[in-house]
Amino acid sequence: MTQTPVTTVQFSSGQSFYVDLGTAATLKSVLFLLKDGSYALNVSAGSPGNWTTVTNNVTFSDYYKWSEISIQRSTQYLKFNFDGSSTAEIAEMAVINADSQRTPVVSINNLGSGNPNLSNLIDEQDIVQYPATYMSQTYFDEIYFVRTAEQYLHHQWPYEWTHPPLGKLVQAGGIEVLGLNPFGWRVIGVIFATFMIPLMYLLGKKLFNTWIGAFASAFLLTFDFMHFTMARMGTADTYVVFFSLLSQLFFLGYFLKVVEKGWKTSTLPLFFAVIFFALGFSTKWLVLYAALGMLALLVALRIRDVLKLKEGIGGKYAAFFDHPFLLLLGFIGVMVTIYFLTYIPDVLIGRPFYGFNGVIQLQFDMYNYHSTLTATHAFASPWWSWPFMFNPTSGSYVPLWLAISYLPNNVVSTISVMGNPAVWWVGFVCMLLVAERAIRGKELFSSLRNKLTKKTQNLELQEPASSETSNLSSEETDPNQKGAERRYDVAAIFIAVVFFFSWLPYILISRVTFIYHFYVAMPFLCLSSAYFINKYWNTKWGKVAAIAFFASVVVMFALFYPVISGVPTSTSWMHNLKWLPGWYFAP
Repeated sequence: MTQTPVTTVQFSSGQSFYVDLGTAATLKSVLFLLKDGSYALNVSAGSPGNWTTVTNNVTFSDYYKWSEISIQRSTQYLKFNFDGSSTAEIAEMAVINADSQRTPVVSINNLGSGNPNLSNLIDEQDIVQYPATYMSQTYFDEIYFVRTAEQYLHHQWPYEWTHPPLGKLVQAGGIEVLGLNPFGWRVIGVIFATFMIPLMYLLGKKLFNTWIGAFASAFLLTFDFMHFTMARMGTADTYVVFFSLLSQLFFLGYFLKVVEKGWKTSTLPLFFAVIFFALGFSTKWLVLYAALGMLALLVALRIRDVLKLKEGIGGKYAAFFDHPFLLLLGFIGVMVTIYFLTYIPDVLIGRPFYGFNGVIQLQFDMYNYHSTLTATHAFASPWWSWPFMFNPTSGSYVPLWLAISYLPNNVVSTISVMGNPAVWWVGFVCMLLVAERAIRGKELFSSLRNKLTKKTQNLELQEPASSETSNLSSEETDPNQKGAERRYDVAAIFIAVVFFFSWLPYILISRVTFIYHFYVAMPFLCLSSAYFINKYWNTKWGKVAAIAFFASVVVMFALFYPVISGVPTSTSWMHNLKWLPGWYFAP
């Protein structure tokens, strides 16, 4: 995974060469590692001056992907002629015999005008992997993100422009340090996903104020399939979720302080929440949905406090936009600045737009691309099917199948994106119950709020200040007057609002969608289960149920590990995991 062919040869239409194996051998196939471009190839066997066609016009187009051409005959020589509109950069070739072993190439020889770098085609034979798996090539959307990350390093126009550049720039850092290989373009995602686990612990700790609530949140994320699989793929989605969680953690700290102390609390946590939202938005726009949920929470809290004021409509309107809401305008300016700063490499490269106006136009192009995209995909799935991982429509697949390699002895290496059934199914049921708690608002399970209730009982009523801002910044602390407020379950409201804002906007999305679009909302399934684990942990049966639940999550992870990781597994094991129609792990 850290050693893959790197030296390349450029080929174009009309060029040809042949290889000498030293002696006749029964051959199975020939492999080509296409670095970039496309080719149409004619293959012949026999000997110089006496060639017999094996296959004509074999076409292939991809980025850093192995292709295999069937030979199925005995020969000492093979001839290759590039035809059609071939413009290919090839990193390596290998000849495979009937025993599925690499056959050494004794010599490689130009025909016609020749290629001075032809020897690069067979200079790294010892690191050729056969059969090729995800460990030695790109798969799924890596072909867009890795290619673009490499182009940034070479100051070339970015191929992938439909998402903001930050994710590709982060990925380029891994490639720069560790080289253009699967480890280099995937390791940053693994690092980000690893740090997501302590982030979930802190988020759970902030919400529930108990070690078990924090532990449960982090534990469930750790053993979720989607978190594991997406972390190991060289795309930008893990970065998005990481930045989103960081933003939510800082926002929650600010929100709880406002609930406890009023609007005079420090806005520094909110500022950091905006910073990390900006980084997420500079990676993929979809982080916006959760941010709108958090903004809705602030607005609702502000409206509640404004309505308490004994002012007219004008006074309440002015109070609504008073401190700290005016700061939000400045924070938005910071966010916009960060977003456009990530386009500096594009401008310096000379991408086909000029200056700031070109970057603005690109935003409209990005929106038009996603809003008018009519492409279809066999593994696309509608928004409502994601939590259930099931679509009853005939011929529909909900888990997103990413890659497969067929290995000897009925063994496969396959990767699919799905959720841990224990985490998702239990978590979604818990989410519905949490939403009911948030709406009904008759019970309070947040330890912070319980602590606040005890604290306010010892406080005297404060005199109202003269200004509207001061009125907003001071809470009425008489328990009798605050009785209605104390009914709100802050933890349930936060979990439900941010989850549904992250998920339900996809109702309005017309373009093709995939289950990985649920990744940003998925951590809140973990929090919804942790909510009830935290509530009932101090009871005997609550502990028993929680421990049994944790065990089932780990068992599920172990059972499905072969089909979410690409680790070689038997086809029978793989097929036995197809519990529902549409659970697709291999053709």
